[in-house]
Amino acid sequence: MSFQRKAARSIRRWMAATRRRRQRGQTLLIVLVFLAAFMILIWAALRLASDAFLGLGAVRSDTRTTYALDAGVAYGLEYAHLTATTCVAVNPPALSLNYPPAITVTVTMTVPAGCTAANPAYDVRVTASGTSRIVRAQIFRSNAGANPWLVRWEAYQ
Repeated sequence: MSFQRKAARSIRRWMAATRRRRQRGQTLLIVLVFLAAFMILIWAALRLASDAFLGLGAVRSDTRTTYALDAGVAYGLEYAHLTATTCVAVNPPALSLNYPPAITVTVTMTVPAGCTAANPAYDVRVTASGTSRIVRAQIFRSNAGANPWLVRWEAYQ
């Protein structure tokens, strides 16, 4: 091999090594930029997921209390049917629902204006522990059907 070939090969090796040395920092910088972008993407996804889970808990809690308030109206209907009293204010015993946090439902039944033995009715007020919402309803006795007590109107407050 001639001296010129050896010198040319040596120069090529030196140039390639120099190029590699200059590119080491650039590669590290590119990897760090991609890593930072990926971490921001992961953070955003986890943030959205945590917000969704927190919203789900609120929906479950609201659903539990709504069901409890509705159960109070049904409890008032059944209590009026079983006691067979007319135009006398009654307060049924509190109803306890065995949800993971137990909910106590309180029903108050008052006599509305115009209540007679021929046309009995009750104003029902239902409250539940764990919520400030109230359900008001009016129930009346009808002579038709299997269950003589029906709901005339119902309002959530």
